[in-house]
This record gives sequence, structure tokens and C-alpha cells, in this order.
Amino acid sequence: MNTATSDQKYPMANSLAIESSHAQMPSKSSQADCTSSVTVAICTFRRPEGLQRALDGLWKQVGLALAEVTVLVVDNDASGSARAVVDQNSAPPGWVLRYVIEPHPGVSHARNRCLAESRTELIAFFDDDEVPEPNWLPALLETRRVTGADAVFGPVISRFESSPPAWMAGCTAHKKPRHPTGGVVGWENSCTANVLIGSRLVALAGGGFDVRFATSGGEDVLFFARAERAGAKLIWCDEAVVVEDVPATRMRLVWVLKRSFNGGQTWVRIRAEFSRGVWLPMALRGAASVVVAGIALLPALLVSRGAAVRQAQRVAGGLGKMTAWWAAGSGRGVRSGHYVG
Repeated sequence: MNTATSDQKYPMANSLAIESSHAQMPSKSSQADCTSSVTVAICTFRRPEGLQRALDGLWKQVGLALAEVTVLVVDNDASGSARAVVDQNSAPPGWVLRYVIEPHPGVSHARNRCLAESRTELIAFFDDDEVPEPNWLPALLETRRVTGADAVFGPVISRFESSPPAWMAGCTAHKKPRHPTGGVVGWENSCTANVLIGSRLVALAGGGFDVRFATSGGEDVLFFARAERAGAKLIWCDEAVVVEDVPATRMRLVWVLKRSFNGGQTWVRIRAEFSRGVWLPMALRGAASVVVAGIALLPALLVSRGAAVRQAQRVAGGLGKMTAWWAAGSGRGVRSGHYVG
């Protein structure tokens, strides 16, 4: 896939790389009918335990005896903190395990490095706080084979490390939509938390992830929005499941509201990429949400804390839409720092 991104407009940096592989190929008579060559890319930043769980999930994949699989770990920590985790892992026979450091901070840089380092037509992404189910990769590959999709997305199911507070039952922060397998997915429901893409989609998206969103998030949604507008076919596979580990820090109200605020800003910034006239209408819409949800907040609290949190999320999202112009104009999207979604 690196050939498809050689002329892309998004900058990438020199990094360090190590590679380990097994020369022994698996028996073709074992279990697989997947014959694809694919890279599985994991971007990581100072989550050693999560990265190990992610790799453990990959080693348990089934139905891939005929597939050529490369696991690519891109460490966005310039100090190489993930190297020890990778060093203590061995890929299954016939697989390749690679590790590179992307020193430029920000998820866009890390994902662009994945594209540049990939040597296969197909590349699958999931995150370092997720664990794929055993049939994850075969399901993605099979859905692509049957549908001819440029991108195949799968569900992300939350798994809480401790019992979530009661109000979270009504909260949308950790609830992601699901769709029937083979159904078309709009860019609004796209992300790189669980997806298989081909080099054609990368070309349609402009060659890479926009570095202006490196530390704010939303670079993946914009990536797929550009691709869809250029004719990419985005398809869902409901059997390709990854499980997301949710720590206690993401079960706090301040985290939920901050995510809603950032989501409001990012939503407007992405739409503004295709229509510069949306700034004022979206700001007005955000203001209306703040007023309506603000008025409904107290009555909702009398119903339940969950209902009140939903209204508070709408207030935060509305404030984000109102201030999106400032986020885009102030350069916050390219500030030095890391985005940990």
C-alpha cells in the first residue's frame, strides 16, 4: 500500500523499525479459505497492557491458514515505549510482526505511517485498547470478497473494566450503532477503530489522514468522507467484532461531556471541508441545542440522572458546534500533543 501513498500530501517522518518473521508457512489443508495478503495495523501510545491484549486477540484468529498476514505496530511514542511488548511476542507461523516508531505526535501521523509502511493491497485497522474476536479478520476479508467493498467496517462493543455508574445506561458515549452485514455505511458512521480498507480507497481519500486533525481526532471520519464523495463503497460486516476496554477514567461525567464537546467541534470542521458556508448555520444550530437542552436539563434530572446526562451531552455538543470556527482557526488541530481516543 505504500506505493499508493508515495505522492500523498500529508507529511511523514523518518522512524526506526524492527522486524521479525517466521519462514514456515502453514499447511494449506488446515482450515482457511482466505487467500488474501493483508496488513493489520495497530497505532499505540503508552498503552502496553492494552497492546498486549490486542496482540493476544490477533494470535487467536481462526480461518487464516492461507492468508499472508503482517501485523504492524506503529508506536507514536518517540521513546519507543511499546518496543518491549512487541519484543516479547512471536507471530504465528507464516505471519510477520513488524514494529516502527512514528515520532511526530498525533494520530494522523501514526495512521499515515501505517499506510506508508504497509506492503499489501489491504490494511486493517483497530486500536490498542481493543481486542478482536477470533473470527474478526476472516469476516472482514470475506465480506470484502463478496461485496467488492473499498472499506468494510465492523462493530465495536464496549467492555467496562469496572461496573459503570447507573447514569451511564442512558449515555451515548460508549454506544456505537450496528448494521446488517452487507449494508452500506455512510461516512458519518465511519472510523478506524475496526475497518479493512484497500489501496483504492486510500487514493480516493487523497492519500492519507489530514494532519490538521492529528490531536483532535476526527481524521478518520474526514478520510472516509473524502473517499465516499469520490466514489468509495463503504460496507458493514456485523460478524467482525472487536471489544473495546473502557477504563474507569472514561466513565466520568467530565470525560463524557468533553467528548461530546470535541465531537461537536469536529463534526462542523469536517462538514466545513466540503462547504465553507456551514460555519454560521451550524453555530446557530449548536446555540439552539444549548438553549433547548439546557431548559430540559432540570426536568430531566427529576426523571433520572441518565436522562439528565443525555441533555448535558446535547449542551456540550452544541457548545462544540458554536466554537468549531475557533478550533479550526486557532490551529488547535495541529498543536503539539497526542490524541488518545
